[in-house]
Formats: sequence, structure tokens, C-alpha cells
Amino acid sequence: MSPLRADGKVALITGSAGGIGAAAARHLAREGAVLALTDADAAGAERLAQELGDTASAHPHDVTSEADWQAVTSWALATHGRIDILLNNAGVFLAAPLADTSLEDFRRVIDVNVVGVFLGMRAVAPAMTEQRAGSIINMSSVAGLTGSPYLLAYAASKWAVRGMTKVVARELASAGVRVNSLHPGQIDTDMNTRQREKTPELIDKLIRGIPLRRIGTPQEIAHAVVYLACDESVYVTGSELVVDGGTTA
Repeated sequence: MSPLRADGKVALITGSAGGIGAAAARHLAREGAVLALTDADAAGAERLAQELGDTASAHPHDVTSEADWQAVTSWALATHGRIDILLNNAGVFLAAPLADTSLEDFRRVIDVNVVGVFLGMRAVAPAMTEQRAGSIINMSSVAGLTGSPYLLAYAASKWAVRGMTKVVARELASAGVRVNSLHPGQIDTDMNTRQREKTPELIDKLIRGIPLRRIGTPQEIAHAVVYLACDESVYVTGSELVVDGGTTA
């Protein structure tokens, strides 16, 4: 039998109540990881923790709150003793023309998608630096690699995540901490479903532009998360892993 790829590693996953976060949690659990699950949907995170059993626990979390990040990091360290993996997965999506994008909506996207990632990296870096090991995975998007109409706020946030990842990868490399960004294309999540209900023509157009002619699954992104989280990617940092069906080829 092959050894478990994440055996004994402690993974802190934000936005874990559903979609990619939940799929990543399940995949990491199958590979032996201990899971600290957080989400603004505290009940959803708790349900997933109960599903996964004794090696998983949950905590409510507003990723835009510095105090919440301090509380979550302290909880994870007190409960599990270390943090080996941080998956900065929590995020929000917005598709709207420039003229219809309010300042309030723009700031909300930046607050969750950018400030949340910044606070997360800053919160876990001391523990990972002290243990001289760790993998931070920041969820970006293909929207952080190219320009797409109607995705101004979302693209701004995901380009920022891409840039922050490269900066922090260089800062933490000497401490043995790796930092990479993950760039999914169209993925079959609740977020995608809600956007399809609002703008079906936009989502259909995006799918027609995918060379593999389908949207991806959360499980397919989870495979990439496990690769970046585990030791087989030990020489990978500051990189962009694209999982998009060929959209940006």
C-alpha cells in the first residue's frame, strides 16, 4: 500500500463549507491530513468536520477580520500543535460591467479575496517559519492570468493574489515555507451556479471558450491542492498552477 501523501500534516482551510474548499478537505483527509476547517458559514464547516470524523474540527471565520485570523490561528495551533498547510480558499465572485460596478461591490471583493489572503499569510507565517516548513496555497483564478470582460473587480483581486504569492514566496523561501497560487478555470460550484442564474449568456460563452468543452469539478481542483500541499512539490514555490481545461493555453 502506498504511504498517505499528507499523513499527519495539519491543514487550515478557509471557505471549507462547500465547493472547492470542501472537496480539498475531503481529499486531504483521505491522504491522512488533520483538518482545521473555517468558514463564515460556521454550521456548514461544522457539518463537514463531523462528516470527516475525529481528525477534523471547525471554527467560524470572517477572513476579512484581523481579530478572527488571530483567533483561528491560535485555535488551530492550540488544537493541533502546528499548521503545515494553509489553503486560502475563501472568496467571492462578481461579474458586472464597469459602469454597473459600485465602489461598495468593488471594495467587498477586494476585502474578501485580497485582504483575506494577506491576513491569512501573515497570521500563519510565524508558526511555519518557526517549524521551518509549510505550504501556503492561495486560490487565484484564470481571471488572475488574463483579462475578461465584466470581471473587473474579480480580476483585480485575483491578479493581486497572484502578485502577493510571488512576493511572499521569496520572503519565506529561506525558512522552508513554500507559497504558490492555484488558478482554476470555470468550476462547477455553487458560486458558478449562482452566477449562471444571473448571467447565463456570460457563463455559456465562457464554457464555449474552453478547449475541453466543459467546466471542471471541485474534485479536479482538489487534486491540484493536494499536490501543492504535499512533499512531492517540495521544490515548487512562487509558481502558478493552472487547472482550466486549456482556457489559457
